[in-house]
Amino acid sequence: MTSRKRTQLPKLPPTPHGDDSPNKSDVFNASERSEIMRRVKSNRNKSTELRLIEEFKKRKIVGWRRNVRLFGHPDFVFPKLRVAVFVDGCFWHGHRCRNTVPKDHADYWRIKIERNQIRDRAATERLTALGYLVIRIWECEFKKANADLLEEKLRPLIEAACRPLEDCLTKEQISD
Repeated sequence: MTSRKRTQLPKLPPTPHGDDSPNKSDVFNASERSEIMRRVKSNRNKSTELRLIEEFKKRKIVGWRRNVRLFGHPDFVFPKLRVAVFVDGCFWHGHRCRNTVPKDHADYWRIKIERNQIRDRAATERLTALGYLVIRIWECEFKKANADLLEEKLRPLIEAACRPLEDCLTKEQISD
């Protein structure tokens, strides 16, 4: 049995709690707000995943599975094609499409995003070593202005999952 080298992630600084100054617009003090936020549970990136499902259906891409136990927890896996698809939120994974960098607690957020990027690279490397094609789709690529980028990233799936290819393309796409 081979030992696996664990990816070392940088330590996060203490969680910022804000201040209790009277100039603050929040109706809760810092400890109350912290308790409230601790109870908030993420539904992951469900809205972007649902948008990608729409794109799969529109292009007649079939064979995907969700919630597959695979390193890095890909959002979609095509087991027969050995393709793993990740849908990454631009802010959380450090995409600079909007150049939004928090000014408050900048060190905390910088380290948190760097940790996500390190984890993303490790997952991509590991899955690639296992013979998977890894496709990473950014949240911003669902915008109409970026439709060509999304189309290009989905091209391997369109070509592999749709036979004959003409069945999956619109008349405009065929004439191009």
